[in-house]
Amino acid sequence: MKFIFCIILSAIGMACYSKNPIKIENGIYVNKSGSKLMEIKNDTLTLRSSSIESGQSTPLAICKIMKAGKAFFEINSVDGSVLSAFKNISITEDTQDDKISSKITFEVTNTTMPIKFNVYCGTILYSAIAEKGKCSIILNKNITNFPDSLSFAFQPVYYNESNPAGQFFGVLFYEYPYKIGLKKRQNIVVRLSNVTDELFEQYYLSGEYINVMPNGIKWKGDFFERQ
Repeated sequence: MKFIFCIILSAIGMACYSKNPIKIENGIYVNKSGSKLMEIKNDTLTLRSSSIESGQSTPLAICKIMKAGKAFFEINSVDGSVLSAFKNISITEDTQDDKISSKITFEVTNTTMPIKFNVYCGTILYSAIAEKGKCSIILNKNITNFPDSLSFAFQPVYYNESNPAGQFFGVLFYEYPYKIGLKKRQNIVVRLSNVTDELFEQYYLSGEYINVMPNGIKWKGDFFERQ
């Protein structure tokens, strides 16, 4: 009888627990390996990559938190927070005497990674790789109906996986959202000071879910314990 009574009490306790709303407590949550941590502050989750040796951490994503179920919350990266590749972009131009070509130069001096640039000029695609923070593309203007504007995009030649399973949680293709005017006699220099190696290590999380548990948070099979 005593054993059965204990089972009944446990069942009642679990039922009461399931009815209580689960909240995310503000604070720091660290995964078992100590390689990543989550910082919760009100409706914002900041995911960081931590260095055990130095005690420093690098932001990987800044997300807004939304309730999705009893123990589940949806997290979405905040646009313009850590993925600001085109912030502080500088576009300069100069005139030149060559009537049949224009030179477009890209400068990414704050990165050591090789980066591929694509320039879209009408229906023609030009490409080049910045090996040491700089590359140039020559546009052939000696064609019929040469366009008066261009657009460009870039991507890393290689990247590091976000987890041992080979998945990547970041953005690998960045397209400038505006057209760049192109005059008949003109060279253009595009400087992207916010493009760094760390840019391609940052995550972009959309429609991800975290499971809040009594002593921590579970995300993508990794458990983050509250400190």
